[in-house]
Amino acid sequence: MISKIGGMGDRGIPENRARQREQQRRQQAQRTRTTKARSDPAEAGGGPERRAAATACGWCGGPITARARGPIPKWCSATCRHRAWEQTRAAASGRAAVQIVERRVQVSVRQSVTRRDWPQALADLAAQLDDGRIYDRDLAGLSLALDAVLAAYHRRHHIGLRAEGHCPIGDPRDRPR
Repeated sequence: MISKIGGMGDRGIPENRARQREQQRRQQAQRTRTTKARSDPAEAGGGPERRAAATACGWCGGPITARARGPIPKWCSATCRHRAWEQTRAAASGRAAVQIVERRVQVSVRQSVTRRDWPQALADLAAQLDDGRIYDRDLAGLSLALDAVLAAYHRRHHIGLRAEGHCPIGDPRDRPR
């Protein structure tokens, strides 16, 4: 026969304390049920009582279907449970799960050149060509674009400028045929 020395029992082990608390909780719940059954026979009907479950998901607000057994769900799916966990974890660390950053960003919008701006734009282009600020590798593309501009200009040039004496040099209509 084994005897225990006073004060050296297994009460001090955390697992045993937890087991004892659980046992006390169950006994208390059993006493409460039997007392309730004796006092109100109408409520004592269909088996053990269950806490009222949430009807809406704590994360997305969707409907929750409670099962007959197991823990009472708070979320409609594992995804919502995980998102709630992430939110709780972020809040516990002092951060927000989603950090909103607001800043103003200026976006330069290239505006088209108006008819009044073209003479100055072409004068700037001529100055850049004279100063060598346009690379030789870009001259071929620029030449094609300027040829297209000159061709369009010559197609419309007959309106008003010849009467004022502003006839351009090299006008194809002034050349002998």
